[in-house]
Amino acid sequence: MNDAHSLSRRALLGATAAGGLVACGSDPPAMTGPNPDVMPLNGLLTAEYEAIKAYMTGVGIFAAPPMGDPQAALSLALVPIGTNWMNQHRQHATVLASTIRALGGTPVEEASVTFTAPAMFTNSIANVLKLAANKEKAAAVAYNRTVRQLSSQANRQLAANIEGDETQHFIVLYALLKQLAAPNVATLVANIGEIVPKSFVATQAGAMANDSLEAQMDLMYAMM
Repeated sequence: MNDAHSLSRRALLGATAAGGLVACGSDPPAMTGPNPDVMPLNGLLTAEYEAIKAYMTGVGIFAAPPMGDPQAALSLALVPIGTNWMNQHRQHATVLASTIRALGGTPVEEASVTFTAPAMFTNSIANVLKLAANKEKAAAVAYNRTVRQLSSQANRQLAANIEGDETQHFIVLYALLKQLAAPNVATLVANIGEIVPKSFVATQAGAMANDSLEAQMDLMYAMM
């Protein structure tokens, strides 16, 4: 028997033995090292903490716009909307941190994350809306890319759910900025609860908030 034949036979016997162990119920070797999902999830968590701090700054400008701001009349509606969305980002951060801990990882500390407005940024409602729209769009893209990197189906579902929130935030901001809907303060205030009413992560365990986008679009038509 030549060496090549002997080697292939040994390999075959080894594979057969391994298959027999699996068939008998033996577990495959446990994965060593950190869970591969921890790093990308921590990247998303960092972005959520930055979003929270950005909205804190933005809500402050909404509440006290510069004198003569042409969109100052929107302040009454934008403060609760911005606060609601900031709270949704807080929910995202909470569930991401819990998931990272469950994977045996260490969540990034909120205190280590800072937000700095872009250079030459000036305080105005329009500039805050533009900044928020850009951030929400970037977040949605980041979640979309990260979904494909995650090894766990549950983690992919979580990231996809949060991506839905970021996308809905962007849709509302884009519609306001592009004047696809003429904002009516009274209508906005009366329908605050219908503008992305509940984050997807808050309903993940139960019924998904599939009607939130439909309600949002209905509101857009009402504002026209």
